[in-house]
Amino acid sequence: MAQPLTILIIDDSPEDRQAYRRYLLQDREHSYTILEEESGEGALVLCRQFQPDGILLDFLLPDLDGLEFMAELKQQTQGAMPAVIMLTGYGNEVVAVQAMKSGVQDYLVKGQTTAERLRSTIHSAIKNAQLRQELQRSEERFRTSVENMLDCFGIYSAIRNETGEIVDFQVDYVNAAACEFNRMSQEEQQNKSLCKILLNFRESGLFNECCQVVKTGKPLAKESLTYTSFDSKQQLTKAVDIRITKMADGFVASWRDVTEKKQAEQRLQESQRFIERIAETTPGILYVYDLPEARNIYLNGQVAKLLGYTPQQIQDMGTEFLVNLMHPDDLACSPVMDTRFDSAKDGDILEHEYRMRHANGEWRWFCSRDTVFTRNVDGSPHQIIGTTFDITERKQVEEKLRLSNERFQLAAAAVNCLIYDWDIEKNTVDRTEGLTRILGYSLEETQATHQWWREQTHPEDRELLGNYFRAMSANQDHYAVEYRTRHKDQQYRYVLDQGVIKRDANGQPVRAVGSTTDISDRKLAEVALRQSEERYRYLSDAMPQLVWICNPSGEYEHVNQRWCEFTGQPIEEALGFGWTKVLHPEDIQPAIQTWTEALQTGELYEHEMRYRRFDGVYRWHLARGLPIKDEQGRVMKWFGTSTDIDDRKQLEVERHLLLQLEQTARAEAEAANRTKDEFVAMVSHDLRSPLNAILGWAKLLRTRQFDPENMTRALETIESNAKCQAKLLEDLLDMSRIIRGKLQLEITQVNLGAIIGVAIETVYPSANAKNISLESILDRSIPAISGDINRLLQVLGNILSNAIKFTPPEGRVEVRLSAYPESNPDSAIIQVTDTGIGISAELLPYVFERYHQGNSTHKQGGLGLGLAIARHLVELHGGTIQAASPGVGQGATFTIKLPL
Repeated sequence: MAQPLTILIIDDSPEDRQAYRRYLLQDREHSYTILEEESGEGALVLCRQFQPDGILLDFLLPDLDGLEFMAELKQQTQGAMPAVIMLTGYGNEVVAVQAMKSGVQDYLVKGQTTAERLRSTIHSAIKNAQLRQELQRSEERFRTSVENMLDCFGIYSAIRNETGEIVDFQVDYVNAAACEFNRMSQEEQQNKSLCKILLNFRESGLFNECCQVVKTGKPLAKESLTYTSFDSKQQLTKAVDIRITKMADGFVASWRDVTEKKQAEQRLQESQRFIERIAETTPGILYVYDLPEARNIYLNGQVAKLLGYTPQQIQDMGTEFLVNLMHPDDLACSPVMDTRFDSAKDGDILEHEYRMRHANGEWRWFCSRDTVFTRNVDGSPHQIIGTTFDITERKQVEEKLRLSNERFQLAAAAVNCLIYDWDIEKNTVDRTEGLTRILGYSLEETQATHQWWREQTHPEDRELLGNYFRAMSANQDHYAVEYRTRHKDQQYRYVLDQGVIKRDANGQPVRAVGSTTDISDRKLAEVALRQSEERYRYLSDAMPQLVWICNPSGEYEHVNQRWCEFTGQPIEEALGFGWTKVLHPEDIQPAIQTWTEALQTGELYEHEMRYRRFDGVYRWHLARGLPIKDEQGRVMKWFGTSTDIDDRKQLEVERHLLLQLEQTARAEAEAANRTKDEFVAMVSHDLRSPLNAILGWAKLLRTRQFDPENMTRALETIESNAKCQAKLLEDLLDMSRIIRGKLQLEITQVNLGAIIGVAIETVYPSANAKNISLESILDRSIPAISGDINRLLQVLGNILSNAIKFTPPEGRVEVRLSAYPESNPDSAIIQVTDTGIGISAELLPYVFERYHQGNSTHKQGGLGLGLAIARHLVELHGGTIQAASPGVGQGATFTIKLPL
């Protein structure tokens, strides 16, 4: 597994960030440390903290747009930019160009971004950024080294005419030492003609020698070359030691101003002091080495700077100098290097690279430039003179570049794709070994031309490719296109071809670098998926239920045709959270709560709710959702149906109502049965009691002889019980008539005061027997009413009999007759008030019910029909009757209201 990559996702959309995170975590070849931020300012803080390898940047952020963010990031990183891929909601070429100019490596359109494309774009961008940074560091080191050189250095390119002949050279670059040497700034020399800067460039023959270097590639080295340059004030004639080497269609030159040396040699050719002075100004180590004795004769002071030893310390090492300081591997090659001087001519410069150990123990790379200094009598080399320079940094750069190239080759061999470099001008194509994996051909079996590849392209796709590239604008550098190409087995494979185009100053393409990936499996999977989706849509549209698919957030991604037919919603309106518009307002919150619980547990979602039909009618549905999970068990989608259960819900309501009615009827029937049983028991008891008394006294009269007093008593008892039983029977008959609706009134004019007096006289003996005070307060001015005299007497008799019955001895019963209201009377009020046992609050509502005597401990004889009959008779007269009592033991008042 490669080293983890740190990726910063900057997007204010949580859904998009989640999708990109999911795409990256699906990568089986790389691991990632993923950072997320929704604002540009917050992302800049994360960049300072973590230095991410790559950034996915949404162009539109809440506080900054993508270009503003890039400007801030570039200032913050001081040029050490990570790989940035711009994300846009639409493919805007203008935005893409501006993004590329601001430092963005690539850009993606959100709606067109797949997981594979996102990952490959990130990998490519990070790789390019790393290579660019490495190249930039290499260039910076090169420029730093060159700019810090005391020697002059310049790069020049050939200027050719129409026939290809070199007519001049253009100054591409000169270092600071060269500018000082020519007394001209770099701007004054850049892109200028060399012949105009060096007045005797052609006359001296140096121009032709430079042309030969470019033509043959053989370096040119000259010492004490005299040439003339020109500035704004005067001509400058100087002597230089110069070395010219071919580079591309031009050359590089390094030279050293030896004008003073030349002059000094002319004045002091034999002066050692002059030699030492020159030696000490040399940037490298200057030495004279004796080959036969294998020891240094002379070293300049630079050795202390470059190796950490003084010249004397080196001299003291004698013949052990190389053994002590040179790397063993390089020391083994030293004898071979020495033999090179045997064939060297005077003036030949031999270069040699090797490693020396610094006084601090560090191995440093050096490059020596040696020539024969003195020879023996036989002409063999005796002493050599040379300079050596520390090239450790250059070697490190070369090693890094080698490792970079090696990594590229390994990466190209590891990925399942073909990487190519197409030189459009030369019509040559360099391809990696991935060609064998993609098409089955080895590199030896193919032609390194674009034409060969075109011949393998499917005939139907050639025109597609032509149209695609012709449609590209001059400022569009990146491309990605899918087409078919023929494998070695003659079968066509789908490939994804993507890369970048390099253009010249006129916008014409000169080079294309890209990769070709086999996507046949993906294409087949897409076809299978499309066919599967089509079958699913046919199936879902054929189902009678409402079918839907949603993401974990509850946003619908699909509804079937039945949904549209039922709700009247178009598919587009139902997607997202549009489905909530057809949900009953009271059912939205419960549905969401149940949904949240199912999402947390990952279990089956089931809930009943009401959907609005297209005609506005709400119908009950049972919604059931099945979670679709990934390999980690996370819910990715929900597949659900909503089944119409409105008819069932109506049946449940009706069944519940019928159940309540049945329970009520059963309770009433049971209460009626209990009442009937109680009534039969009560009737049996109340009819048997007077009958027993009659039978008892009759038997005694038949079997015994009584005196006149007891005889009278017996007959009175028999008569009293016979009347009581007759009264009971009469009440039963009246109640029967009332129930059957057969009770009729005989209407006449009735004087209420008169019939109240009759009723009082009737119950007087009973009241007198209990010493109860029976009082009456009657308004004789009340006119006669229409009514049945006997039935009104029956009502008053029942009420007065009850009052006397439930009033203890020494009590009082009052009867009052008055008009209501007094000012304009329309009713007559009869009130009977007693000081009896009273009526409890629990019993008061039931005093006029049939057969109801309550649970009073003062229960008297009778069937409990009197008050029920009285209420019915009063209502037949168009009146009302009410009972009131402060409580048990506090008496009661019965009020009869009759219309006048």
